[in-house]
Amino acid sequence: MKRALIVYWIIFIGFLVPFILGKNIIALADSFHDLIDAISITFSFYIDKIAGNRSSIFTYGLHRLEIISALINFMVIIFGSVFTLYLSFTLGGDRYSLLVILLSFVAIFLLLTVHEDDENNLNRKAVVIHSLFDTIAYVIGIVALVLSFFINSRLVIISATALIVILSVLFSFNSLKRSLLIILEGSPVDTEKLEKDLQTINPGVHHVHVWAICGHINVATIHIEVNENMTIKEVDSEREKIEKILREKYNINHVTIQFESKRVD
Repeated sequence: MKRALIVYWIIFIGFLVPFILGKNIIALADSFHDLIDAISITFSFYIDKIAGNRSSIFTYGLHRLEIISALINFMVIIFGSVFTLYLSFTLGGDRYSLLVILLSFVAIFLLLTVHEDDENNLNRKAVVIHSLFDTIAYVIGIVALVLSFFINSRLVIISATALIVILSVLFSFNSLKRSLLIILEGSPVDTEKLEKDLQTINPGVHHVHVWAICGHINVATIHIEVNENMTIKEVDSEREKIEKILREKYNINHVTIQFESKRVD
C-alpha cells in the first residue's frame, strides 16, 4: 500500500501541471480523481496500521475502520466525479494535450507496479481496484486526446470525461455493497449450506449465525445438541472437527460453540 500511496501522489502532481497551465479538461479529470485516490489511500494506509490494535474495549481491534474508510472513499468519489464533470462543461481548455498523453503513459506504467497480496482486506483491495480503473481511465484519456487532434471537438473530451466519471462510480459500487453487508451484519457465507455441512458431524447443530468484523475476519456462533453422556474429550473432538471445516472451507476465523444436552431455541 505504501508504493500505491507514493505513486498516486506523484501522478496527481504530474497531471496538475497541464491543468494549471492550459486548463486541460482530461488533465483535470485525471488529476482530480488521482487526488481523491491519493487522499483515500493515505487515509487507508494509516487505518491499516492501527486496525489490529486491541484493547479491553475494542477486543477485536479497530478493523471496522476499514469499512468506514471504504464508505468515505465511495462518497468522496461520487462528489469528486460530479464536480469533475461540472468543471468539464465550464472549462474549455485543451492545451498541453501532448504532455497529458505522455503523462498518461507514465501513469499507466506506474500503476501496473501496484499490487496487494491480501485481497480480503477491503482497503488493500480498493487500492488494486483503483489502480485497474485508473489504467483504463488513462487509456480512455489518450484515445480522446488523439481523436481531438483530428475532430477538434469539445464533445469528444467531454464524452471521455463523462465515461471516466461513470466508470469511477461503477468500479466503486462493489466495495460499497460489501461494506454495507458488513455494517448490516449480513453473512459472508451461505449459512444454510454451512449448517448442513456441520450436521454431517453432528445432526444437533442449530442456531448458526455468521457475520464479518471486516473483509478478512469472519465470526460465527453455533449451538449444538449433544448426548448428555458424552465425555468432555468426545465433545472437544467434535469441536475441533467443526472448527476445521469453518476455518478451511468457509474462512471463519473466530467461532463460539455452545454445547447443550437439551436443545434450547
